[in-house]
Amino acid sequence: MAKRSRKKKVASLWGYLLLVAVVCFWFTPSIGPGAIAILSGFVVLYCLFQAPMWCCAETRNDTPCRNNAHGILLGCHLRQHKWQKLAMAVKQQYWSKLTKRVFSSVGGQAATFSAFAAMLSATVATTTLIVK
Repeated sequence: MAKRSRKKKVASLWGYLLLVAVVCFWFTPSIGPGAIAILSGFVVLYCLFQAPMWCCAETRNDTPCRNNAHGILLGCHLRQHKWQKLAMAVKQQYWSKLTKRVFSSVGGQAATFSAFAAMLSATVATTTLIVK
């Protein structure tokens, strides 16, 4: 039973493991920048849509929702929270509220910093690929 839950936990965190691999690939000369750019893109997609974190959408009591959610852009199992969190990312006047709520949990902080690191990695790898 413990093996199954451990495998499930590792399977839900595959994007963070891929980010560690991308960092290691930067120091491996045999891996080209194209592969690094593609893998970095997968890490960004993981952080936006699949990383485990709290929902943080606004409830009726004006408090953040503490249900489990997937990714920075998606809410919890409640349909209204999914749309609310996505709308917060699109509408500029809600960006500060979304940022504050996402940074309220360790999972949100990890997903945000990983997404920024992967975007930086993808940008540098793409630039390197184009310049060569």
